[in-house]
Amino acid sequence: MPLIPILNQHSGPLPVSAQFKSPTDAGASIEVSGSVRSTGAPTLIGFQVLIDGKVVGQSNIWSNGDDIHRATVPVIVSTPQDFNPHTLTLQPLNTHSIGDVNDYFTAKLIY
Repeated sequence: MPLIPILNQHSGPLPVSAQFKSPTDAGASIEVSGSVRSTGAPTLIGFQVLIDGKVVGQSNIWSNGDDIHRATVPVIVSTPQDFNPHTLTLQPLNTHSIGDVNDYFTAKLIY
């Protein structure tokens, strides 16, 4: 399957955004991965995935320790089925999730 990078090890802080256009109107997916650190552990941390301002998924990990950067579990989300430009945004899942300059995020469009 062909893929197009949208974010390639893009450093934080969160939120981060990028524009993309799908090369197909038959449906595509975006795989997103990254890392965040926590405050208030033990707690669930991660980031939300938004397309055009609408939450379409989230990438999470449970953290038992504070101030430790943790890779989140990658998530796959569907894209709109059109050729229009769209905005992908990654934002903190909650107040315990901190994505700073030491965190990196990758998003690839798969079609």
